[in-house]
Amino acid sequence: MSRKRLALLALPVVAALAAAGVAIAASSSGAQSASATFSATTVSNAKVVSCSVNGGDTYAATVATYKGTASSSDGRLQGDVTIRARSLVDTSTGLGRLVGVFRIKSADGNTAAGKIDAALDNGQASGLVAGRVRNPGGRIVLTLSAPFDAAGGFSSGSLGQGSVAGAGVVLSAGCKVGKAHPLRWLHRHLKHAKG
Repeated sequence: MSRKRLALLALPVVAALAAAGVAIAASSSGAQSASATFSATTVSNAKVVSCSVNGGDTYAATVATYKGTASSSDGRLQGDVTIRARSLVDTSTGLGRLVGVFRIKSADGNTAAGKIDAALDNGQASGLVAGRVRNPGGRIVLTLSAPFDAAGGFSSGSLGQGSVAGAGVVLSAGCKVGKAHPLRWLHRHLKHAKG
């Protein structure tokens, strides 16, 4: 398989979770439900590349940092949110994929950080957020649903709540932004998100 080929298979489980708006926060005291709303529309460090592939489809690849705020009844999921994401969208169909890392930091030091993996379908991101929370500590798994535009960020997003039609995408081509392989890029930024 060539380096330009990228495949994404959205698992039926992710689609079912997204449709139900399910979230789990696991900690030493057991499991509890978790949810938040967020908006991250301040865009910085954006790099955009477009390319055409045999067959005529054109892809837009973007890597950028998105900042905003998250609100939740759980203090660990409330505060300033930073998302570093890479998106790839077929401009003919509006279908694509978004991968990245996120961090939510509250004024009192509570934090949440982890990774994002979502399908994109005509401006809507549907996927999964997984990571850790601190004070008290635990692991989180949340569904993600948000209108997304690579140039404008995430607006009116939901974590672990709401209802959205699931999306599944298979990308068989694309273009890359910069020289970093997507997984190396993701792991490097995950280290920064945990700090």
